[in-house]
Amino acid sequence: MKQLKFNHYAIWLSIILSQAIPLLWYSLFSERWKTLREIEHSYLQPSDTSWFFGISILGSVVAMYLLAWLFRRMTVESAREGMIAGLIIGLAFNIVSLMTIQMLAIRPLELALIDESANALVFGVAGLILGSWRQYEEAPRLE
Repeated sequence: MKQLKFNHYAIWLSIILSQAIPLLWYSLFSERWKTLREIEHSYLQPSDTSWFFGISILGSVVAMYLLAWLFRRMTVESAREGMIAGLIIGLAFNIVSLMTIQMLAIRPLELALIDESANALVFGVAGLILGSWRQYEEAPRLE
């Protein structure tokens, strides 16, 4: 019997895209996002924030390997199933909690939607990749 195994190429592609998608997303909404956040230009000046990117990449590694692990348990069999599962997981674990934080911080709903939609998109695309680019191994036989 076949068992889904970790496809490290698909996982690392998902990790790379989990960094690229928000970059593209926020480039589309950057002016509106800065206005809603009330961020001034001086705040965005270069500073020693390189460790932010390290934390972001580490978080992506953990999230994408966890998503791949969940897909093994859920037996995701197609790109469509992967995308749907990724979106549901992104909505359930990411958006609901982050949206609550945004609302309790009395931030505009539009700002919360901009921020959280990027997360949903990342998990949907990662699910699509992991669901379509599957690798199998023979399951160990119990005798």
